[in-house]
Amino acid sequence: MKFGISTLFFIIVCNAQLSRNTNTFTSSKSVAMGGAGFLLPSSISLKINPAMNHLDRQFITSIVRYPASISSQSIGFNLPLEKFVFSPSLKYISYGIFQEYDEDAYFLGNYHSYETWVGSSFSKKIIKFPIFIGANFNWHRSFFNGFKINSLSFDIGTKIFFKNINNAIGLSIHQIGIGLKNQKQMQLIPEIAISGSKKLRYLPAVIYIDLLIDNFIKENEVFLGSLFEINKKLNLMFGTSSRKFDQNTSEKLSKSILGATGFGVLYMLNNINVQYGIYLYGNGAQIQALDIGMKF
Repeated sequence: MKFGISTLFFIIVCNAQLSRNTNTFTSSKSVAMGGAGFLLPSSISLKINPAMNHLDRQFITSIVRYPASISSQSIGFNLPLEKFVFSPSLKYISYGIFQEYDEDAYFLGNYHSYETWVGSSFSKKIIKFPIFIGANFNWHRSFFNGFKINSLSFDIGTKIFFKNINNAIGLSIHQIGIGLKNQKQMQLIPEIAISGSKKLRYLPAVIYIDLLIDNFIKENEVFLGSLFEINKKLNLMFGTSSRKFDQNTSEKLSKSILGATGFGVLYMLNNINVQYGIYLYGNGAQIQALDIGMKF
C-alpha cells in the first residue's frame, strides 16, 4: 500500500498530464503569462503554436520550481535554416523521490518519478503569403512506480499575420498520436488551441488571448496575457485564465484575486536574454521559473 500527500498529489497531476500535456509549465514565458501566449515564440514551451518561431539563432535553458519539491529543466535551440526553422528541445520534470511500503507498513525502498519530452519543431513561411505552418514531434516517457508510459505524438499549427507580426491569429492541434501505458495501448486526448495577438495602438503592449478546447473534460479554458515593452532592454509580462474560478479556495480575497495569475520580467542585454516568471495558485502556492537565452 502506498500512501502520502505527495503520492496523491502526483497521481492527480500525472493522470491529468497523460491527456493534457499543455498543463505543464516548462518555460518562464508560460509561467509569466499564466498559460497564455501560444503565439509568443519559445523553443522549450509546451504551450505554443508550432508555427511560431524565432528568426534568430538561439540557445535557451530553463528551470521551473513547482510546489511539493517538483521541478523541471529544459534546453532548446532555435536554428533558422535556408527554407525552414528547426527547433530541437529536451524537457524533463522530476516529481522527487518517494518511499514505498507494503500493507504492513514495512519499508520496501525508494523510487524516483519523472517525465521526459524529446521533441523537434519545424516551421515554414508560405511563399508570397503572410502565413506560417509548423509541426512539433514529441517522444514522451513517464515513470511512476507501477506506471510506465511511452508515447509518440505531434502538434500541428498555422498562423496568419495582419500588417505586422504582433497582429496575428493562429490555430493549433496538440497531442495527436499513440501511447503505451504498462505495455498496453492508451488513448491520447488531442487539444485544440485558437489564439490571437494584438498590438495596442496607444500603449507599448501586445495582448494575447487563447481558447483551449479539450473534449476530454468537456470544458473550454480561456487564457489572457500581455507583454509590455518598457524599453529596448526591458519587457514586463502578465497573464491569467479562467482557471482562476476553479482555484478559488474561499480564502483571503487577495489569494482569490491573484489565483491562476502569472507575472514576469524579461531583460535583454546584447546577445543574452534573462527571463523570470512567477505563477500563483488560488491557495497561495507558487511556481517560479528562470530562463536564460543566448544568441549565437
